[in-house]
Amino acid sequence: MIARITRGSARTALAVSLASLSLGFSTAAYAQDAAPPKADNAQTSGDGDIVVTAQRREQRLQDVPVAISAFGGESIEKRQAVQVGDLMRLSPNTQVATPFGEGGPPNFVIRGISSTDYSANQSKPIAIYVDEGIRGLSTFETMPLFDIERVEVLRGPQGTLYGKNATGGAVNIVTKKPGFDTEGYMTGAYGNFNRVRLQGAVQTPLIRDILSVRFAALYVHDTGVLENVTPGLGNLDQTDVFAFRGSLQFEPSSTFKATLRFNHVRSGGRNYAPFAANINFNDPAILFPGNNLSGLPGANRNGLGFFQTATTDTPKRTIQSDGLNLIMNWDVADHLRLTSVTTYDWGTWVDVGDDDGLPIKADDPIFTFGRNIKQFVQELRLATSFSGPLNVQAGLFYSKDSVNAGFDYSLLTDPGCGPACSFGFTPTGTGFVQSNSFRQDRKSYAAYLRGDLEITKTVSIYGGVRFSRDKVAVSNFNAFLGDNVDRAAVQTISDYADRRTFNNTSFEVGANWKPSKDVLVYASMREGYRSGAVNAQAFSDPSEITFAPPETARTYELGFKTTLLDRALTINGSVFQTDYNNQQVVVTEAGGLFPLRSISGARVRGFEGEITARPVDRVTLGVGVGVLDPKYNDNATVSGSSGTNVAGNQISNSAKFNLNLTGAVVLAKLDKGTVDFNIDASYSSRIYFDIAQTESISQKGYWVSNARLAYNGDRFSVGAGVKNLFNEKYYAYGLALRFAGFDYLIRGTPRTYSVDATIRF
Repeated sequence: MIARITRGSARTALAVSLASLSLGFSTAAYAQDAAPPKADNAQTSGDGDIVVTAQRREQRLQDVPVAISAFGGESIEKRQAVQVGDLMRLSPNTQVATPFGEGGPPNFVIRGISSTDYSANQSKPIAIYVDEGIRGLSTFETMPLFDIERVEVLRGPQGTLYGKNATGGAVNIVTKKPGFDTEGYMTGAYGNFNRVRLQGAVQTPLIRDILSVRFAALYVHDTGVLENVTPGLGNLDQTDVFAFRGSLQFEPSSTFKATLRFNHVRSGGRNYAPFAANINFNDPAILFPGNNLSGLPGANRNGLGFFQTATTDTPKRTIQSDGLNLIMNWDVADHLRLTSVTTYDWGTWVDVGDDDGLPIKADDPIFTFGRNIKQFVQELRLATSFSGPLNVQAGLFYSKDSVNAGFDYSLLTDPGCGPACSFGFTPTGTGFVQSNSFRQDRKSYAAYLRGDLEITKTVSIYGGVRFSRDKVAVSNFNAFLGDNVDRAAVQTISDYADRRTFNNTSFEVGANWKPSKDVLVYASMREGYRSGAVNAQAFSDPSEITFAPPETARTYELGFKTTLLDRALTINGSVFQTDYNNQQVVVTEAGGLFPLRSISGARVRGFEGEITARPVDRVTLGVGVGVLDPKYNDNATVSGSSGTNVAGNQISNSAKFNLNLTGAVVLAKLDKGTVDFNIDASYSSRIYFDIAQTESISQKGYWVSNARLAYNGDRFSVGAGVKNLFNEKYYAYGLALRFAGFDYLIRGTPRTYSVDATIRF
């Protein structure tokens, strides 16, 4: 059953009380509690304001006419955040779905826009950038946070500067680059579920003031957060992550700087364990009515708690990626900079799941894979930095990626199912197996121009345009149908190939009024574009290999940013409307098919507000609120043969209301450090995980709270923290699998706690 979160419960009341007592640390506050970094790691300005590069140049956060939440490196460390999702909850109108559990690729939701396609060949509508290099495939988005300078969450379309696949927004991750001082740190942590976290970094100059190097690494391992009661088998939803980064900083002159990074990430361990809900194997609507599954031991989760499972195997995930990133900045003349960003990534993703989480084989094993995944990206950008009145940025972009992808679904293959489950592919076979594999190649070309013009000292306007061309080709597409005796008994698709070209021109315009240094009012229109995509869920016939058209989003926004009382109070807010067309969705159709379709139109209206206050020197309080009306248009239908009417339904994965409360309190100031208490809480209203607005695969409103108490000194820190403080039971993703006899739900992580210590040198 879906966990019921009662607003009047004692736990919720306690969460609100604690939050209102000492919550903060939102937007600009992230800079206020951090010591100013060294010049090489620009994070704050001289007066302590946080500096971001959301518009591809350094600006005060409060001067950027875009809705942004920014998290500095010290804030990330205090939260013990290892995944971007740990931070996204603290940004208004932002959620995180986890279709592959906590260890798999995440699905970010910003202002109601997200992806419902979990295929290894697809790109999502929230652009993920690491050190200015886009991560165009899910495998490369599985990037843990370690040795980070800051994370910026940009809400709303970012088509001009961030390009395709930023219809909902963008996440800009900036890692620490090497400085010219010898320094480093080591962190060790241990918690429940035998969770071990080791993290550290060291840097040193190789040639004084010219060449330096920095090495950073992260290792996280636990024994699994979902208890498997089957004797002799390990717990599931296990974390087993190792990540490494090596960086070189080269500054041969005052006009040229280059940073070269190598990244390695490996994520393994026992995989997620879905929660089979609303089980009814006697439902006449399922694939094989009249089967015998309901009478098999363990078929109905009898006697199991919410965080327990009883599988007969422990499938594993394998996600590995390596990459090179080179950023070069050359000041070719006064006030004129040429920037080159080059990235090359390669990796693999093989995900094996028991997608019913039961000791019987109703919907398992399920294979999702992407092999020989490669991505090359090159961007050249020319930018001016005149004192006024006109500054421009112009750029060229090229990317190429390829992947060998596919699926293998096994449905109702349990031998105990009986004669009803024999589909007839082989004389003695049981169940229904469908599999496919194919190669996808994509090339993208883009050119963009953006200009900022000062009309007066207080009024400025800007505009931008980006032209994009994307070529998507699929080849060697093969598919098979079979059973548990011969998984490839019948070939249904043989070496199919096809290709499409998609073009788009995105615009942005805006006006800013800055009556004083601490007040900004802005109005804007921004557009975003998500490239067309091929259906990876074709199994029965070549006609299923369809291309979904590109998504587009246009947002009209009016916002303000204010800093008051000598930076003791910050208030930011915005209202907006997004017209969202051709959302690409994976839908469930008859026969167990999951084709990629599109929805004609949707509209999102909303409000966002963030307040940060420092009522006294030792206390920082904050609140962020997001309100949405995310719904499909009155005449919205799903493309394809089903033509499903979704008119007026709430957009899948979106929430109408979310609230985040965050805070930091310095409990004591000692000779060589401070005793700090940090706490945060986030609330999300009901989320429907499908476009049909199905109650059984939705999540009611719920809270998640975290807290940490620590001593922080110049050279040594020690702390204790807890995540999901009240052990809330909630779902982070859902899928209707009525044709298999149940609803598929992914559980959020239970309460975890740990102690940690850090040494700096």
